[in-house]
Amino acid sequence: MHFPNEKIIFELPIYSMSKEEFKRRWDNWEKKTYEESVLMENPAEKAKEIVKEIIKMWYPQNVWKYNQIIGYVEIAISYRDIVFNISKTMDTRIHAVGKTKHYIQDIMVNGMHFSIDNMTNAEIVIRIDEYLDSIEHKLTKPLYLYRNTYDNVKNHIDFNELV
Repeated sequence: MHFPNEKIIFELPIYSMSKEEFKRRWDNWEKKTYEESVLMENPAEKAKEIVKEIIKMWYPQNVWKYNQIIGYVEIAISYRDIVFNISKTMDTRIHAVGKTKHYIQDIMVNGMHFSIDNMTNAEIVIRIDEYLDSIEHKLTKPLYLYRNTYDNVKNHIDFNELV
């Protein structure tokens, strides 16, 4: 939860698993479905076609980027602080192949902030990275904090000007 005087500058998604793990699980599911189709005495070409049609029916559920977000880390800036807010699901069993949606709730992390008084932008970026490393370390595997967008722009932002 953020306060009225905070401006959210980044929302980093927390995925239930990395893109590679998601692909591995879908590939296993696809292989299993193909093998089941062959066991039902479908010729190999027919089995491939059946699997292809089933995969089409699962679109966009089989797209990692939009279906595996189970939380967010918000980076906000207030009067003189950088503040971190974490929201994520409390569910422990998340399947790559499934339709279940997961309720996301605020984790209420106290003390996840630091003052930016007298800090340069480079120092602020290093400190934010340290906090994100800490958050990422506390996520249980296979949960995955997607930092690519933040990493691409973090050195081009003047945090002191945002205040």
